[in-house]
Amino acid sequence: MAIKNKPDFIFKFLTIGLCLGWLLAMRSLNEVPLDVGDGLMHFNIAQASWTHPALFLDHWGKPMFILLSSTFAQFGLDGVVLFNILVFLITILFAWKILSHFKIPTALQCLFPVLLLNIFDYSNNILGGLTEPLFSMTVMIATWLIIKKQWLWFALLVSFMPFMRSEGQLAIVLGFALLLFQRQYKSIPLLLFGFMVYSTIGNFAVNDFWWYFTQSPYKMENDIYGHGTWDHYLISYKMYLGNPGLIVFIIGSLRLIYLVVKKQWQEIQFPWLFFTYGLFFGILVSHSYFWAMGLNGSFGLTRIITQAMPSFVLINLYYIGKVDYLPSAKFLVSFATVVVLFFVGKSTLKSPHFPRIPDPLDRQVINTANFLKAEKGKGHHFFFHHPLFVLKMGENPKIGNQECVFYYCPGLKQDLGVNIKPGDYLIRDSHFGPLDAKLPLSEFDSVPEMVKVKEFVSEVQTDDPFHEVEGVTVYQYVPKKK
Repeated sequence: MAIKNKPDFIFKFLTIGLCLGWLLAMRSLNEVPLDVGDGLMHFNIAQASWTHPALFLDHWGKPMFILLSSTFAQFGLDGVVLFNILVFLITILFAWKILSHFKIPTALQCLFPVLLLNIFDYSNNILGGLTEPLFSMTVMIATWLIIKKQWLWFALLVSFMPFMRSEGQLAIVLGFALLLFQRQYKSIPLLLFGFMVYSTIGNFAVNDFWWYFTQSPYKMENDIYGHGTWDHYLISYKMYLGNPGLIVFIIGSLRLIYLVVKKQWQEIQFPWLFFTYGLFFGILVSHSYFWAMGLNGSFGLTRIITQAMPSFVLINLYYIGKVDYLPSAKFLVSFATVVVLFFVGKSTLKSPHFPRIPDPLDRQVINTANFLKAEKGKGHHFFFHHPLFVLKMGENPKIGNQECVFYYCPGLKQDLGVNIKPGDYLIRDSHFGPLDAKLPLSEFDSVPEMVKVKEFVSEVQTDDPFHEVEGVTVYQYVPKKK
């Protein structure tokens, strides 16, 4: 089939080619994974799911993410990053379908993927193998189904979103309200389809039909990470929206107000507006509450807000591009967009965040792994907290029967001689050790059998809420002779 507008096609082709090339280049240049915490955990779970099928229902790993990424994970962490790059590509293609449907200038369409990569949290999520990009891609596809009024498919798709991210529960509520407003009563029951599928599987696999709720790691009373201020997410907007994204939002909002004043209701695209704004601001407000109150295991991570950000930015680009009533306006918008595209693209290429080099603690974790590799194969186990350690040791603890074991301390004294055998090592880092494992240094003072083997102190000391020296300490269990 002949291409209708060859210059537009070339412009888009070059844009997406440069974006994908940049992502692949950053992945190869990164010296350590972008996210040495959750990103590595998601990879471990996805890779191990082929060995232990019960992990396909792992709440922390996100069941739909595990299902879709597990094949890629068999090729290592790079495979999961490649999966996320494909997710990014699909997100852009659906975004372009939407903007082309409304005849938005090509320059604005090409600005969209560059804007996304300019936003640190979004690029970090892609290259870190995190789950947020899959959720945001699903929001984009759901947006297309809303515009095309494919309500049955919309309900089916939204029904699986809680199994991509827990924020998918909000998508169910918004989807219900939208279908009710659109009088699509026959589609409403399909919002439960995903839950029924996974609950039925859970009933047979883990003998728990309600496992999604009973096995959730996100409890409202969970305050493991402490709390912060109410305005944390607002003042951190540069991380998940960026200055260019904020400007797009402001201009798009002014255009939206203009459409309301002029009563151009058809141009507002209310269903799209309701679903996208509801998700974006709903996630923003709910997590601001969780972080301020110290609830639901919130850690104040700004990347969470990117889950609806792409569709949020897109609808504001749509409002900016709806200038059909002025023949010369399209040219002016396109010209201004090309200028902005140049500067945003230049800013992305010169990002100080990429490629990623090891921070001081990462270097000591790597040094620890190199030091302990000589002890592998001698019948010892290595109990650790920091996910980067096991990656550098070349193991996946989720597969089982491995020498490296994740250790979230239920009680050090009680574990000695039971789970921790004589000769085993405990690798305690200054971040995950006190934060996730709840294992203070004072615990070791009361356990003389845990002998300090070696200490790796970071060259640069950062602010530490636990008032510790930043680094990694290696202990070995050496029982006292009777």
